[in-house]
Amino acid sequence: MSRIAMCACPGCTSNGTIKVDLFRRGGRSAFLCEYHANLERSYSTKNDERRGTVKVHPYTFGIELETSRTSDKARLELLNDGFLPTSDGSIRGSEYKSNIYNGLNALSKHVTTIGRMIESDEMEIGNECGTHTHVGNRDMINPETMDYIRRFYHSLFVKLSDEMRRCPRETVALFGRNFTYYADSINEYSTPTDHTNFINTQHSYTLEFRLVKFITAKQYMQAVKFCAAATEAVVNNFVAHFNDHDFDRTRYATIKEYRKHKADVAANKLVKLFHKYADNI
Repeated sequence: MSRIAMCACPGCTSNGTIKVDLFRRGGRSAFLCEYHANLERSYSTKNDERRGTVKVHPYTFGIELETSRTSDKARLELLNDGFLPTSDGSIRGSEYKSNIYNGLNALSKHVTTIGRMIESDEMEIGNECGTHTHVGNRDMINPETMDYIRRFYHSLFVKLSDEMRRCPRETVALFGRNFTYYADSINEYSTPTDHTNFINTQHSYTLEFRLVKFITAKQYMQAVKFCAAATEAVVNNFVAHFNDHDFDRTRYATIKEYRKHKADVAANKLVKLFHKYADNI
């Protein structure tokens, strides 16, 4: 057994008995206690802690990182980065839920560390694992506007889903995998709040992109940038026009027809964004 020192997990005052060499801070040694080495909350546990400075950029990000295996070193790194280990019966390992990040800069440094842990075999993300990514907007995505997105869900997302099915190579390159039964494509019969849809609207404050899988740091950040741009496209081209009652009645017979037009505009933008990010991976 290594010498005993205080556990390096944030706020822990227990003795750490497991010695690890961290990726950051010059590779110095740190210690992990038995409690944090085996900590696992229930699947429903949320991580509502926030990181990053709230600036003009209103978008927020959160990760559900499913793993098949994590070493003590990887677990300590994730705990130090604010990830909360939880149980998930669909995978062999743990699902680590991140803090809520204010902006991409707050997220990117943690992505780099995860990539290094995968490369050094300190962490495994197996075939059954995904990296579900949540994108919110502090000003524009809330229970009222999410209900609006659900009502026009098929108009917004079926065209993107069809294009991704038509382009499996690009889909795998960007997202790290193709559609699966727990991150499935969307069609006209899909229920907007179905948990297994690859774009999930069951939450009130975020769009959940379930198809994303962390393969490398570069690939994952490209996928997150797509998710951010896609959410922004839905917000700017559709949600922002929710209260447009003074529309051109010579072109649109009803407000529903006008809103359908705005959803179609957003849908076409999503297809273009998919190719922009997938073709430059």
